[in-house]
Amino acid sequence: MCDLSVIVPIYNIDEYLGECVESIIEQSCPNMEIILVDDGSSDSSGEICDEYSRKDSRIVVIHKENGGLVSARKEGLKRARGRYIIYVDGDDWIEPDACERMLKSIDDNHVDMVFFDHYENTGDHQKLVCHSISEGIYDKKRLKEFVYQHMISGNRFFEWQVIPTLWDVILKKELLEKHQYEVEDGITLGEDAVCIYPCLLDADSVAFERKAYYHYRQTANSMIKQTPNSIIERKRLALLNTFAGKKLDNFPKEYGLKRQWITYMLFLMIPRANQLYEEYDKLTYLYPYYEVVRGMKVAIYGAGTYGQRLYSYITQTGFCEVVAWFDRNYEEYKKQGLDVCNPEEINKYQFDGIIIANMFFDSRQQIKKSIMEKTYTKIFELENDFIFSKKSLNGFGL
Repeated sequence: MCDLSVIVPIYNIDEYLGECVESIIEQSCPNMEIILVDDGSSDSSGEICDEYSRKDSRIVVIHKENGGLVSARKEGLKRARGRYIIYVDGDDWIEPDACERMLKSIDDNHVDMVFFDHYENTGDHQKLVCHSISEGIYDKKRLKEFVYQHMISGNRFFEWQVIPTLWDVILKKELLEKHQYEVEDGITLGEDAVCIYPCLLDADSVAFERKAYYHYRQTANSMIKQTPNSIIERKRLALLNTFAGKKLDNFPKEYGLKRQWITYMLFLMIPRANQLYEEYDKLTYLYPYYEVVRGMKVAIYGAGTYGQRLYSYITQTGFCEVVAWFDRNYEEYKKQGLDVCNPEEINKYQFDGIIIANMFFDSRQQIKKSIMEKTYTKIFELENDFIFSKKSLNGFGL
């Protein structure tokens, strides 16, 4: 038995693995173990793991056949001896005092789990990402009153309340075991959500802290530049939705979890609308931008996951002519080989309007304000009423 087990699932990330493991072995937490799970890597990741284990007696290495992220996490959890568990993805890293501070927090607050904020790193750019739940300690009564009713998303599309990640939280081993082992290995989309939300719903007490110790690395691969085909995407979403439906049915209906889950599914499905929306290719407009019609000259603002998917679809199908593609982090995206321009150059281009390709409400408002300060062009953006309309939900089979 030890105080803390840090589980690191690893698959073909030898380029970043050293930085990840170094950030963990340098932790000041004295009574911890580090479990490196090599999920059948075909690069040198496995050898790197073995090399570190020879240098540090706290490291346990597991080599297994490739089975995906969920199976790797399960395998690490089976070997874990800690009272508490932290996950770290093998291409990310943590702050030098992360483990000690997270362990102290859960012990001092006497809770089942503690949520923290995290940093999102894209090249040299770093962004702080926060849960929307107010900082504090929540017993079961306060969880029911202030958290569960809007656990996933707020009233505007889209705004996280509790961000569904398993790597910015510390939790009791027995709580995690109860729900991690139930997650099907085949779930490769939303796999964190179908574990962390049931853990939260099952917890007797939880704390939220406005501190960030985790660095989530955004790379060309993690941004999903290339997307699976429609059949694979439909299967991934169907598997996730079916499993989540059964899982969430175990909790009280007054929490409104079905409604919240539909919002989460829309968050996942809208960027994949061309693959998932019924008869998408027959639409006369670019869903969900009902004012964008075929043949328009448009600019796109946003080069994140959604922006990349939208740009790829429009340019490949020729639905519209993309005159320019903008993002404030254009320099980082250019390094990834994306043809993204400086937003300060908007006035150099002629187009019928700008599509704001961003799923988050607050970010869209900021982008809209920035555009309006530079030009008077038409702005196309996501609208709540249209997204949640009967027609929209039916198109996705929701």
